[in-house]
Amino acid sequence: MSLKIFIQKYRRYFKYFLGFILIATAFFIIYPKFKVSYHDIPLLLKEANKTFLLFLIIFQGICYFGDGWLSKILLKIAGFNLKLKDTLKVAVLDVIGGQFIPLIGGSVITYFFYRKLKVSSGAILFLITSWTIFTCFSYFLFFLLSLFFLPKSFLHFIPQKSILMVLILVIFLFILACFLFKARGKFFLSLLNFFVRIINKAGKFFNKKEIINPEKPKIFVSDFYTSFDLLLTNKTKIPQALLAAILFYVGDVSTLYFSFLVFGFRPNLALLVFGFTIGTVLPIFTLLAETPGVMEASLTLIFIGLGFPVHIALFSSLLFRLFSFWLPLPIGIFSYFKLKK
Repeated sequence: MSLKIFIQKYRRYFKYFLGFILIATAFFIIYPKFKVSYHDIPLLLKEANKTFLLFLIIFQGICYFGDGWLSKILLKIAGFNLKLKDTLKVAVLDVIGGQFIPLIGGSVITYFFYRKLKVSSGAILFLITSWTIFTCFSYFLFFLLSLFFLPKSFLHFIPQKSILMVLILVIFLFILACFLFKARGKFFLSLLNFFVRIINKAGKFFNKKEIINPEKPKIFVSDFYTSFDLLLTNKTKIPQALLAAILFYVGDVSTLYFSFLVFGFRPNLALLVFGFTIGTVLPIFTLLAETPGVMEASLTLIFIGLGFPVHIALFSSLLFRLFSFWLPLPIGIFSYFKLKK
């Protein structure tokens, strides 16, 4: 079997294979450190504060409420006044999408069920785009705040040259973003078209067909500015949408915080937010976000790198993902059949 035929036949499994490689790599990094403290595990589980598990449920409920509330506000801006219970159901259904189609599954299932609820395609695209803008802004806001409250002991480990390089990189990216989005995204569209041509050339080589429709970048940029203009014409609702996005974030990070408290470890909140942001963003760059096991490995490695006890970082990350990703799955399945009617 030639390499070309092999890639065509098994490309659908590539992400999962890559995910397995990343998880295995994490295992070999964690295991030598974990081996030193494994004898603490029975006592750790025995003395775990089971009462705090209730707080995990409460804060995950707040997280999903923020998600559904944000969707309701954005759809109202787009001209569709849905009930909160319906937007909450679709928010929970995102979990199912992430289970079966990593990275884009949430958007796919969101689109499908909002169409079932008679929402127009344009309004759904506005929702997905603007929802991403608000949630990313809340992540970025809390990440910036965490930098000002990081422990001095942690900052001593970072060379001043590294801090200077990061600042220069942030300024450069800001200037680049301003340049790219000038003239309503004309330069950004040119950059997207450049990458699409490269990807389609690779697609023609392996599959004899284009992977991305050449019109997609134009549609994407057009949809982005349509969403942006719609938000600007409804400025009074922006604070409310921002509050919902912050509620979504606070619910999630509080679940993580109490996952550590369950095992008797009180993490520094600024350090927790710092690690949570990095641990959430890194899988996105690998195109493996929401792939089962990847986020768990990513968070564990990040928190160990930040100096958290190895066994506590591992079990707290697993507990957090259990409540934020795995346990909502049965509720999502129930919502699936409820909405499909």
